[in-house]
Amino acid sequence: MARKKRAKKVRRSQRAAARILTWEEDPGSGVAPVAAPTPDPAGKPLAYRFATPAPPADEYAVGTPAFRHWVAVEALRRGADFFARRVPGGEWQMGATLPIRLDAGEDLNAYYDRRALHFFHAPTSAGVVYSGESPDILCHEMGHAILDSVKPELWDAASLEVAAFHESFGDMSSILCALQLPSLRHAVLADTGGRLYRASRLSRLAEQLGAAVRAQHPDAVDPDCLRNAVNTFVYQDPLTLPYSAPAAQLSSESHSFSRVFTAAFLQSLGGMLAAIARSPAAPTEQELLQVSHDLGDILMSAIAAAPVTPDFYAQVAAAMVEEAAGRNAAYASALQATFARRGILPVTPASTAARARSTRRVARPRRITRRPLECLCLDACEFGFARGTLRVTTASQAPAFVRATVAPTVQQAARAFVEHLFRRGRIDVGRHRTLAAASPHALKTHRVIRTDGELALQRRLFDCGCRHG
Repeated sequence: MARKKRAKKVRRSQRAAARILTWEEDPGSGVAPVAAPTPDPAGKPLAYRFATPAPPADEYAVGTPAFRHWVAVEALRRGADFFARRVPGGEWQMGATLPIRLDAGEDLNAYYDRRALHFFHAPTSAGVVYSGESPDILCHEMGHAILDSVKPELWDAASLEVAAFHESFGDMSSILCALQLPSLRHAVLADTGGRLYRASRLSRLAEQLGAAVRAQHPDAVDPDCLRNAVNTFVYQDPLTLPYSAPAAQLSSESHSFSRVFTAAFLQSLGGMLAAIARSPAAPTEQELLQVSHDLGDILMSAIAAAPVTPDFYAQVAAAMVEEAAGRNAAYASALQATFARRGILPVTPASTAARARSTRRVARPRRITRRPLECLCLDACEFGFARGTLRVTTASQAPAFVRATVAPTVQQAARAFVEHLFRRGRIDVGRHRTLAAASPHALKTHRVIRTDGELALQRRLFDCGCRHG
């Protein structure tokens, strides 16, 4: 036994001494790969298990399967290490270990389905693109799993805004995880002149995959990446937006509408950095690191505190302002100003959100006990079924914070969400006959099942959403 322990210790020491080659960010950014210490995918909390055996740690050539493997391990481990102390219990929604499928087939996509993270490859005119080679995409999909661990009730909530927040959290996760790299912090500060809310390597998400999608559908994604967190979009009731639109416009599609909250997040990050920097015109990378951790704490605590309602953006934003007020008044001012500018919160602080708690620092999200989400039975005939009802889980918790606008009712939000899914062909109806239009090529994010003698809508996965249209 003692010999086995010594051998295991030697292997760990050898692995720690080895170096791997990885991307700092998306391979389409044009930045050369860098050397990094060998990460441990099975490290806890928030462990990973890869479907294929790991190649020995080494600095492999770009484009090889071994190189892609270690890129994925490094990015996912970095992300898990950032969020670990912010996830109560330190486990994924499905348990201690999250399976990873780095190449699950041919597609320009990636998704999380409560069983694993799935990544794909696809041939393009510029070569084969692997979604699992991009730290941006890896950390986005990991973000879905993190949010599902902290707020599992969001999974089935029938609300366009809740679904969009899930996508925004994926992009916010990519931004926060990227900022844990000292070299990237230095580069971003240099590129932006210390003003973070400028288009940069940090704001551009998934340049390589974006270019591949753009080659097939020129108006489906942003002109410089898949999504850019620097944009001019402001909040609108998603029920008033088209269900599909070119990337230059806002639609109710979750990845498109997510850009409102993501832009507010990055803009807040910049405002918070300017507020604490000794020299606001020249913030340091250590100050940027501190702000990334502070904003990560604020965001995760706010998510835990926010009730699940049709206007979920406002609930999370107001909770962030309240959480920040108990930590740093300058942070709260920066957040309030940004969320108001984006139309997510009213211009004057909400009285309910001004209940600043004590100035103690809160490292972990608060646990909030609320009643479970209610189910609603919609008329199935509205969606092309011959008869009966369609049961959906609704965003039905009582609001805890002020609403910036007149929010839709729970019933309106649920009906609009289901109609949106049918319009986009995103529901697998199985053997249940329906006259609703369907796209045989669309990835099915939901399915209709029969339970307790009635039809019910159930989420299958959150996908990468390579097309906003």
